[in-house]
Order: sequence, then structure tokens, then C-alpha cells
Amino acid sequence: MRLFFTSVAIVACALSCSFSILVADNERPAAESPSEESSSKSSEKPDEAVLRDAEGFYGAPNGVIDDPDGYVNLRKEKSADSPIIAKVRKNEPFEFACRFINEQRTEHETWCKVKLASGVIGWMHYSRIKLYVTEEGLPKGPEDVGEEIDEQTRKQGVNYYEVTRAAAHGDKKALKTFFTLDLDGAAAETHVTSIVEVVIHLVGDDKFAEFLREQPPEFRENISGGWGLGTFSPSDPKEYFRRHFPKSAKILFPEYPQLIRDYTRAIERNPKDSEAYRLRGYAKYQHEDWDRAIADYTRAIELDPESGVLT
Repeated sequence: MRLFFTSVAIVACALSCSFSILVADNERPAAESPSEESSSKSSEKPDEAVLRDAEGFYGAPNGVIDDPDGYVNLRKEKSADSPIIAKVRKNEPFEFACRFINEQRTEHETWCKVKLASGVIGWMHYSRIKLYVTEEGLPKGPEDVGEEIDEQTRKQGVNYYEVTRAAAHGDKKALKTFFTLDLDGAAAETHVTSIVEVVIHLVGDDKFAEFLREQPPEFRENISGGWGLGTFSPSDPKEYFRRHFPKSAKILFPEYPQLIRDYTRAIERNPKDSEAYRLRGYAKYQHEDWDRAIADYTRAIELDPESGVLT
């Protein structure tokens, strides 16, 4: 089964992706003021609505630093030349907010506002910030992820909550199940934009890389194939993953020669593997090796007439 996907339109929201996001002051919709935001969530009780404070924060840490020096300087203004107002240490949770700069909410400023536990507020470059994730972010029941995931996974004979928790602890069998769930609609949306990133962060780069090395190319291709739908939003998923999970990134996003070698080995092991031909054809297509891409796509369709062509 291919993980992630039926086509689903996803609007990644700040809370579900563990980010606090602000729109530029002069573009901020009226409904985002605290009083109106509360009233716009008709399905929530008043005390359940999560409101931002005057600085745009939600009141819960969502970031930690990721820097080889073990600390990052918090700046007074959005500039590397600005005065240092605090040093943020490794494993020191803080809250951060990145301001979108376009209406589509696909790009954000390079400097993010940070609020420390001490209350000090300053600015930090987005590249130094990694999501702060704990097991509290794992779903415990339908009330955390919605009935759709519960219903769809039960039909597949899977207890979503047990599998997700085991996967987050690095259990390889659970990870395989977690990343091959056949979900669609709202279930796929929640899984991709909210839960996948939590599991990957809890597993960590070393264990996730070890798991990925044992998987065939087709499996690895499917893992990263849906990240553009909102995983690690608002960061570019590949950029974020390469920066904060470098060992795993080398496996998920290999250089072109390594990618071709991986798919070729899969074909040598199983000459009737239409999926390997299809994915190798896609890699060649992206590399603008048109003739060889067509040859692989043609062979994939010969082996499996329903094999899709990626472009």
C-alpha cells in the first residue's frame, strides 16, 4: 500500500503543525484578533479556544535550538548585527512565531520572534530552530485526531494509537505499519500534517536512518512523497529535514547517481518490479534524461498497465 495518498487539499494550521504563525500586521485578517478568533470557532467551548497573547504567542513551548555550538544568541532585532539579549542553550524549550510574508502562507520571514521561559522576547534565525516535541504530542484517542483515522485504521486491523506510540519509540515493525497506512480525506490530512512529524522527531535521526536503510527504495520514496502537503510547515520539508535529520536525509533524498543505483538494484532483485521502473523513470525525468525516462516508464506500464506516470 502507498502511504499517504489520495489527493487531499490541506491547509496547515499553526497549532496542528506545532508552529505559532503570524500574518504581517497590515495583512492580518480581522477574525484573527483574540476576541473574534474565539467566537469564530463555533465547535469549541469558550474555555477550549486557544488564543494568542499580545505578542502573538499561544503559551506553550514549541521550539528548541539545533546548533553544533550548543547555544544560539537571541537578538534584540531581526539582524545578526543586532545586540545579544540572551543565550539560548541546547534543550531549553521556548516559544517561537514565524511571520508569513505572502497571502498564500507559503513563505515566512527568515527571523522568527522567540519568547523564552523567562519572558525575554527577541529574534532568532529560523534555521537554528527545531520543533520541540514530546510524547504529549502523540494521540491518545479519537478526541485527539478525529473519528476518521480511528475508523479507517480499525478497518485495516490497526490500533492507530498503539502503533503510533510504538513507532515513536523506534519499534521497526510499528514504523513500517505507521508509514504504510492507507488513509484518505481528513484522516490523511491529520496524519500527514500533525502526527508524522511528531513520530519522526521522537524517533530521532540515528534510529530513523537505521530503519530507512533496511527499507526498499519504493518504501522510502513513499515516506517523503507527501511532505509537500504540510509536514514541517511552514518550512520547506526537504530543507528542514536535511538540516535537522542529516543522516536520514541522505537516505530519503539521495544524490541522483545513488538514486539510480538503488532502483537498479531493486530491478535486478525483481525484474518484474513495475514500481521500481516507474520510480527510476521519474528520477531520470527529473534529471532531464528524457529517453531513458520514457524507456523505464514504458517498461513499468508493460509490467503493470495501471502503473501511473509521475511527472
